[in-house]
Amino acid sequence: MKKILIILSLLIILSSVAFASAQENETCIYLFTGQGCPHCARVEPVLRQLAEENPNIKLIEYEVYQNRSNLVVLNDYFDSYNVPQSDRGVPAVFLAKTYLVGDQPILVNIEQKIEENKGLGCPVIDSPIATGEAGPKSPTQEVETISMITIISAALVDSINPCAIAVLLILMGALLAAGDRKRAVKAGLAFTASIYIVYFLFGIGLFSALQVSGLSYWFYKVIGLLAIIIGIFNIKDYFWYGCGGFVMEIPRSWRPTLKNLLKSATTPLGAFLIGFAVCLFELPCTGGPYIFVLGLLAEKATQISAIPILLIYNLFFILPLLIITGLIYAGLTSVESAEKWKERNIKLLHLIAGIIMIILGLVVIFGII
Repeated sequence: MKKILIILSLLIILSSVAFASAQENETCIYLFTGQGCPHCARVEPVLRQLAEENPNIKLIEYEVYQNRSNLVVLNDYFDSYNVPQSDRGVPAVFLAKTYLVGDQPILVNIEQKIEENKGLGCPVIDSPIATGEAGPKSPTQEVETISMITIISAALVDSINPCAIAVLLILMGALLAAGDRKRAVKAGLAFTASIYIVYFLFGIGLFSALQVSGLSYWFYKVIGLLAIIIGIFNIKDYFWYGCGGFVMEIPRSWRPTLKNLLKSATTPLGAFLIGFAVCLFELPCTGGPYIFVLGLLAEKATQISAIPILLIYNLFFILPLLIITGLIYAGLTSVESAEKWKERNIKLLHLIAGIIMIILGLVVIFGII
């Protein structure tokens, strides 16, 4: 029995020494990647293979596109390591005393940096999430940090913009002139569906670009001011319509080209395809509230939680177009009547949009959302 105890004691001592020795030689790597990022896809297998071949390398991976908490951790590391804003992005690697950002810098330098940081342990910063003091948030919790009232308010401001309404009326007026009401309504719905799809895809694209580039923090800082400027310009159009040589609508010089483009859409399929081109005309005058919302989402939400918000936003954005199309189909109004209503209330629409945008801007600047 004594021999067994002695042997066990020796094994425990040897194991402890071996474990301590392994810890002394351990190199810890934090790898931050994004799902679908092609540059990350080049780095991941290389680092995983290094970790598999060398037991002293401890690789810890964080995915930041789908996990808002991991994105917060990444930004904390960027701040702690004093990474310039222009260099921030994924893939990113952090070791105890250094960092690498980008696939080429990582692939070329990682082995040398591992050797330089050998035995120094894991990167440590003062981050509640990174140190395990705070658990990750669910997408539902993340969405709650952005008021849906803010999202819907911005969407409604976007929707009552005279640009989108004017474009729909031009399209339906051209088709109704041919005397086919059902065809005109189908074209109106196809056009509206096209606008919805394009704006949603544009939103996802800009949202992803802001997060990948690392500019979401700075963009978030300026969107409050942007919202106030847009609001002031809209209020200007209420009191001094056209003053300064511009209005918050489609530029008048573009309108003849736009009308000719819309009149060429003689079928629902044509209207659907024309909708994609029309977005190029609309974005300069309808994009303000949308960019405001995208700035909020890029800083406060992950892609998985941003998608349903953008779907809801764009549903409210096209709501007036659906209502007008339905009223025309039901015979409760006509293109001429809708056009007269728009012209009669165009200044009021600018005033409402301006007031709401200024309120949203102040809300952002003073940190209410």
